[in-house]
Amino acid sequence: MNKVLAFMTPLVLAFAFASPAFAVCDLARLHVVRSEGGPGGVQIYDFAPATVLPTYYYRFTTTDSQIIDNLNAAWLGHLAVRVVGDAAACATTGTPRAGGAITYIFRDSMY
Repeated sequence: MNKVLAFMTPLVLAFAFASPAFAVCDLARLHVVRSEGGPGGVQIYDFAPATVLPTYYYRFTTTDSQIIDNLNAAWLGHLAVRVVGDAAACATTGTPRAGGAITYIFRDSMY
């Protein structure tokens, strides 16, 4: 019994601290270029990278009214934002690149 306990304890601890919650799509210096959605529903935001002529954009969604207010203020104020989404990783191909649901934003003061 002691051998089983000695073997199982490290395994249980290893799996207890292993979590997929650390896999996120985290992008900085993006600009809001489009917003779509109705009141009280899912709001879709498209973000362009800080390049002269971007050939792709990142698409994130949210239903959080505070995030929506902050993103609309960033859009109107021409502020760059850092967006963290719950996608497993940021997409690297395609014109719209999915980032998942927004879990965190930070408005930057530089355009």
